[in-house]
Amino acid sequence: MKKLSKAFYTIATVLQFALLLGIYVVNYFTRKKMGMARFVSAKNYVWENTYPIEKIQYISIIILVILTILAMLFYIKRRSKNNKKIRNVNILMVVLVSIYSVFNLLYSTYDYRAFYFMGSMLGAATFIQIIKSFLIKD
Repeated sequence: MKKLSKAFYTIATVLQFALLLGIYVVNYFTRKKMGMARFVSAKNYVWENTYPIEKIQYISIIILVILTILAMLFYIKRRSKNNKKIRNVNILMVVLVSIYSVFNLLYSTYDYRAFYFMGSMLGAATFIQIIKSFLIKD
């Protein structure tokens, strides 16, 4: 069981790193390559007309903040079993939720053309970090 836990933690960390690197790559190619810029602009138009994007953003922020609060309460409850690794995972969780919330509240497609792609990747990385903070036992 411990090997499965370490394997999940490693895979989740690699996936998070790939998502965070993907944010940079999508933003870079959206600014540098016209084909990517056209694709992203077309997707933005379709998504804005199809889905209530603003509501989805606020709901996702609320859900991630609630999950973070629950994870922090869980962290405080088992304080006697906590170590430095668990503390660092929780600190990173709070930082990622803060970055995600600020990014969604302050920026839009006018600031970053690939805003929806970047926001979804950052949200996924943040959610993975929250799951890691719930499941970490080392």
